[in-house]
Order: sequence, then structure tokens, then C-alpha cells
Amino acid sequence: MNLEKFYFPVAESHIALAENTLQGTSKIAGYKAIVAPQNNGHEKVISVVKDSYKLIPNRELIEPFLDQVSNLNVRWKIDPSHSFCQLNRMRLQITFPDILVKDEESEIPLSLYLHNSYDQSEGVRLFWGAIRSICTNGIVFGTLLGSFYSRHTRGFEFKNIHTQFDRATEKIGDVYERITHLRSTPVSESLIEDLQKTLGKKRLAEIMATDRLPDSSQWQLMNDITYYISHQVDKPKRGDLQLGVSKVFAL
Repeated sequence: MNLEKFYFPVAESHIALAENTLQGTSKIAGYKAIVAPQNNGHEKVISVVKDSYKLIPNRELIEPFLDQVSNLNVRWKIDPSHSFCQLNRMRLQITFPDILVKDEESEIPLSLYLHNSYDQSEGVRLFWGAIRSICTNGIVFGTLLGSFYSRHTRGFEFKNIHTQFDRATEKIGDVYERITHLRSTPVSESLIEDLQKTLGKKRLAEIMATDRLPDSSQWQLMNDITYYISHQVDKPKRGDLQLGVSKVFAL
């Protein structure tokens, strides 16, 4: 997967209010613009942020991250299935094809999801998750395997990915136990209520194709939901939904 589209140039710029032609412009104190310089010498404005915002270019985030992943001495790949890059935000998925959680239907390789934004829609985020082999469902295991979050108002650097990786792989058994529990637990009214808060009533009804309590296990319902998110929802909107669903199912 070519990462050059993630590495487009970004910079900070002053912002000002345009006044009349005699007075010129007046700089706005306390704020700045995040811009993408263009080949024609102009700049494309991505966002306006407070001066306290610390710009973290995608390249400065991704390259040290991939260096640490490479030092884990396990097989990995950049996975395009849930990766995307826009001017204002990005998500990069790394999948470890040999580190597996299994259920009765599919092998589920462990994944890492790295997030960044240039418009304060989210900070730097790193979630453990997985990808179902047979249907490329993206799943987040933030509750069981851990996650990382850093605001753009302070400095950032990756540390101890190796330690986090060891801790996560040691907890694979916890994930399997949770899946086993979900497979044997029927869907309840309280679960539906929590999912409606996360997904919305209309979207959940569309996924279940019924307005009644489904006669299925919680694990089956979760797979129906993650399939919908992974195939019917635009990539930039998947992460928050996947995280919200994982919290409802305590994954």
C-alpha cells in the first residue's frame, strides 16, 4: 500500500480579518490555520485551531510507528480494508496475519488502528482490534486489549509499542473467552437499548431487519453489526462506530 497520499505537506499559517483596502488586514490573536500548500503556490485551508494546538504531521506519526512495529519481529502488513486518508483526518490499519483469535466460522487476525486529524475532530488514537478473514469485518478490542489517546495540545511520541504488543497478545485468551460468552448469550432488551444509543434506532433496525428482539446470540448480532459498518459505512465514519459497538459488547 502506497503511503505517499498520507504524507501530503501541511503547515501552520496566521489568520487575519480582511478590513478595507486602506487598512489591510488584522491578525486574529490566539488562533492559527492548518493548511496544505499547493503546487501553484497557494494554500488550501484544512482547519482553524487555537494556538495551543500542536501539529503532528502524518509522516511524523506513521514512520516511527512502523519502525516500532517492524522491531516486533512478527509478520505484519499495512491493511487497506479500513485505512483511509483525507485532508482533515486519517486512519491506518496494521494487521498481524499470524496472531489469531478464532471462532467457529473464521480466523480473526489481530490488528492495530492508528488515527490522526488536522482539525481537532480527534487526537492521536491507537486501538487494538481485528479483521475477520472471511468478510473483512473490522472489530475493535479497546476494552480488553487496551488503547492509547493523546490530545494535540501536548507533545507526542510513540513509546513501548513492544510492551503494549506483548500485553495485548497475552490477553488473546481473554478475547476468546469473551467471544465464547457472547456466542452462548441471547440478545436482551437492555443490549438493544444500548446499541440504539450507539448506532441509532433506524440504523440498528436496518441491520437486524426486524423490529423484534432477534433470535440469535450476541456474537451473531455483533458480527451482523460489524459487517454493516465495514461494508455500508464510509471509512472515515467507521472508527467511532466500531469503538462504540466494542464498548457495548465489552470487547
